[in-house]
Amino acid sequence: MPQFEQIASRGQIVPVLFVQDNVAASQTDVQLNIQEVASAAALLIDGLSMPWAGSVVGISVNLSAAATAGSLAVGVTLDGTEQSATTQTITTATAATAVFGQDSVRFAAGAKLGVEITTAAGWDATTADLAVVVYVLLDCQQV
Repeated sequence: MPQFEQIASRGQIVPVLFVQDNVAASQTDVQLNIQEVASAAALLIDGLSMPWAGSVVGISVNLSAAATAGSLAVGVTLDGTEQSATTQTITTATAATAVFGQDSVRFAAGAKLGVEITTAAGWDATTADLAVVVYVLLDCQQV
């Protein structure tokens, strides 16, 4: 039986994409979908089950246009619960990124990885599209 070593490599860091088009104001803890198409039926999957245990190691938040007022908070969720250590807040920028220590945001095999957002009532980038990439480091150990 082959053995896996616990050595991080580029192949074990996996990007997972979540999106929302036309980011509306006054959203509270709204789970993002893995795909959304404006003016069409969306693929309504708001998270992905992880086949292995692992860690969230990074996040990249990107908007197609900047706001001039209000704020957008974005955070990674595990089984529907936002992980506060991952929360990024954008006001007038179009992007935010962060990296996290390998074991600071852990998840077990089978955990559902997602993203949720909250926008202030004054958020005015309501025609902006949002893409969030969550980077996970998978343990990839055979059981």
